[in-house]
Amino acid sequence: MQRSSGTPLYKKVFEELKSKIDSGLYKMGDLLPSENELCKLYFTTRPTVRQALNDLSNLGYIVRQHGKGSIVSEPKNGLGILSLKGSTAGVGKHNLKTAIITKPIKQAWPESFEFELTPEEKEAGSIYLSRLRYVDGLPTLFEETYISNIDLPRFTLHNLEKNSLFETLKNYHDVEVKEGEQKIWAIEASKDLAEMFNIKAKKPVLHMKRRLKTNKKNLFIYSFLYCNTQDFFIQDYF
Repeated sequence: MQRSSGTPLYKKVFEELKSKIDSGLYKMGDLLPSENELCKLYFTTRPTVRQALNDLSNLGYIVRQHGKGSIVSEPKNGLGILSLKGSTAGVGKHNLKTAIITKPIKQAWPESFEFELTPEEKEAGSIYLSRLRYVDGLPTLFEETYISNIDLPRFTLHNLEKNSLFETLKNYHDVEVKEGEQKIWAIEASKDLAEMFNIKAKKPVLHMKRRLKTNKKNLFIYSFLYCNTQDFFIQDYF
């Protein structure tokens, strides 16, 4: 495994093992490779492997038994939307379906935008889209996204109903998220949100605002996310 710049190796080991569990390659009750086998597989040391396994254990993905090893545990109804990798990666083993509410469109920034913009961003304008995500058939995540419209030719032509936003940015525009800030709190569901989530108005929903910095100068991703946690809890590693 090659280490990407700035990413600790234990995180890469963690993410790959987590992905294999999410995809069903390792099923409940399966025994993961031993620490020695993982060290050879990832060309790393036991402390690095142990840190990755500890993080998997802390999230409930595995149970570590002395003398036996790491056993894949019972699946949880957790959503990893706190991760900077985005909702598609965070949903993991659950079935995710996306409905585009507003197709990507170039537009000026809102007059009262909640984040401070650079002069270059203000001049370039934004690309706006909104999506409703169904998890296991339930309307669970509504997200409004603004992207700095800098060096993103033909972006509005992408099909984001079937493809991940972050993967599209990476594969077609060489844009990757490097770091970010996010604020999270509970709010009462508005009438529109309640109808969207099929819940009663004023029911509590999780609200997240995030600003993501990318590898491109002055290109930021702004996300305003609402999550119906009636059937799922929020859980992740980040």
